[in-house]
Amino acid sequence: MIKDKTQKIGLVIICLLFVLASCKKIIDRDIIQSPTAANAFRAPSDINHGLAGAYNMLRTFLPDQVFLFGDIQADNFNKAKNVGSRMETDLQRRAGVNDLIQAGAGNWNGYYTTISQCNLILEKIPTISGYTAGEKERYLGEARFLRALSYFYLVRLYGGVPLIMKSVDISNVGRSTQEEIFKAISDDLDAAISNLEVSYSNADRAVRADKGAAKAIKAHLMGWMHKYDECEKLCNEVITSGKYSLVRDSTALLNIFVGKSPEGIFELDFDSKNNELQKNKMYNRTLGRPWYKDQSDGGGGTDEYVLGFTPAVRAVLFPKGVRDIRRDVWFIKSTWDSEILYFGKYRTLKAQGDTTSQNINESNLIITRLSDIILLRAEALDALNRPGEAMTELNKIRERAKRPNYTGGGILADTILLERRKELMGEGQYFFDLVRTRKMAKLHSKIKQADWYEKGAWLLPISSSIIAASNYVITQNEFWK
Repeated sequence: MIKDKTQKIGLVIICLLFVLASCKKIIDRDIIQSPTAANAFRAPSDINHGLAGAYNMLRTFLPDQVFLFGDIQADNFNKAKNVGSRMETDLQRRAGVNDLIQAGAGNWNGYYTTISQCNLILEKIPTISGYTAGEKERYLGEARFLRALSYFYLVRLYGGVPLIMKSVDISNVGRSTQEEIFKAISDDLDAAISNLEVSYSNADRAVRADKGAAKAIKAHLMGWMHKYDECEKLCNEVITSGKYSLVRDSTALLNIFVGKSPEGIFELDFDSKNNELQKNKMYNRTLGRPWYKDQSDGGGGTDEYVLGFTPAVRAVLFPKGVRDIRRDVWFIKSTWDSEILYFGKYRTLKAQGDTTSQNINESNLIITRLSDIILLRAEALDALNRPGEAMTELNKIRERAKRPNYTGGGILADTILLERRKELMGEGQYFFDLVRTRKMAKLHSKIKQADWYEKGAWLLPISSSIIAASNYVITQNEFWK
């Protein structure tokens, strides 16, 4: 066992972390348990194992990150009663650094652990021979995709962050600018698009990065940078590729989140057969009885302690008298208040149906799917002053939901944003949507100041332990000083 090498900025650098969940879809033989940087990579199969470790690292922390900061922070959910964990109120009120840190903000080590793994793989790939045709390129593409995805979350959560492009760097590293991070992400995604496979077998479909996944994430990057012409082009390439299709059967809508559906583009795989189950805030704070009866949530397993919608939010999302099959399939009525809806996209159980433990869920975490990219293209088309085409894309999603077509009236951009909120709730999109479209002050309950974007009110604070460990080369985000 080698000694862990740590950066003074508080980033835990782990050469390989193969002892996590198995991710068997991309593993050819038994995983090396305790490799060193020197001996771990001797053959192409070892690179494959290293990539399995990188996917696994994301799976250990990203579900909570996506849910907490993409949905809870965006006021998408409220507690049914004002009891239980403070996690939701701390994130939503954004009253101070300590509240946000307690709610899970400020610690970016999971991202940098994944980035370090990808850096190590990228350094080792050229030193190995014996690849089959296209294998080397695919591995390069996957590593650069996963590194780009990690930095894309980091820059949207914290702004400028340290740009680490080597597997081991023991020097103090300051924060690069957001523009420098965007450039690195774009370069990685371009390389990924060039090198990745067009598609995989059913076993690896959507859970292993391919060209479509890289194009979808780059489309989001271009949208974030308001380069809507490039965003629209990439979205259209994904939509017209012939690889993806919307699930039309309303009885199968829940299967989207079981995973590998026809509209899945990239998702993190959870499979009970491979013991890929987790207890985390994303799943366990949105489900109550009968899905689990574990009392460790502070609520005795009753749905009164689970996150749901207030009647006011429900009226905005699903007004009475307007049909929307998503309301009936993806949401669940409370057993104690029929006006409250609970979020139920992720309510699949592991095979043996164990409801005595909170380690019950095997739904995949959706990073991006076809409906996301269709609505992102609608947003881009509207920004490019092509409203007719934007409405066509918007109505693809409304038609699937059995909602009336949008024919005009109101603000088209707001209508698209509301549709994204309904369609992608629980998938970590809405807070980022509010920032990207600059509609935070209009639609968020707490971030209201006119200069919220310029002042960085949307960014998370950085943990004081990370700042101190960097010998104060890392500085706190200005808004939280």
